[in-house]
Amino acid sequence: MSYVPTPAPAPAQNPAGSHSGLKVLTTIGAALAVLFLILSVVLGLTAHSRSESARQAQSDAQSLREKTKETETETATTRTKITEATNKKEAQAWCDGLTSAKADFDTLDRVARDYSSLTATRREVIGQICPQKKSFIEAYAKDTAQGALKAETTACSGGASSATISGSISITGANLAGASAYDVTVEVYLVPGSTTKGHQPVDKQTITVPAGGTGTLTSNVPLPSFDSGSCGIRAVSIWPSGV
Repeated sequence: MSYVPTPAPAPAQNPAGSHSGLKVLTTIGAALAVLFLILSVVLGLTAHSRSESARQAQSDAQSLREKTKETETETATTRTKITEATNKKEAQAWCDGLTSAKADFDTLDRVARDYSSLTATRREVIGQICPQKKSFIEAYAKDTAQGALKAETTACSGGASSATISGSISITGANLAGASAYDVTVEVYLVPGSTTKGHQPVDKQTITVPAGGTGTLTSNVPLPSFDSGSCGIRAVSIWPSGV
């Protein structure tokens, strides 16, 4: 018996360039993977950067709002201080301008009118600086329309060389009466006719009228050149005693 050797199968041959193509694909895949990785990193960094930018923008906006609010508060505070200083200055000027030396009725009438036009805040500050003057002008303003006081000549007589004139002053204003004692300046007249208009006073006195009471005065003046006439008194100013 004889054996014929069977040839061993020839090894499979790879196509030419197959190995090289695989390398190329592998390289491309690796490159794409790297590219995707880079893109992912870049996108991630971009997103993070945008998020940080957004947070920073919000923080900056909040900071700006807070600074704006602080500025507005400071401005309002400054404006308030300026207003307070102005009110205090004007109130002090008002208080300094109202004195016993300027207590004639014409001046008091003007001051009362001006006072009524002041703001409530200004009047409040005046009350803090000179409360007695404030109370006086408010009471005077209320009473002046009805008559704040009454002047009455109680006696008029002549002697050998002088004439004696007596009178009384009472506070009739409901708001002024009883609130204080008042210093009232009174002019005394001795005239040839029946009216004092156009004549100069022969005497001037300041008397104190007690709160709720009546003040009196007596004036002795030289006899006039005329033989007959009339006498009288007229109140020309009023001021709260001791103010």
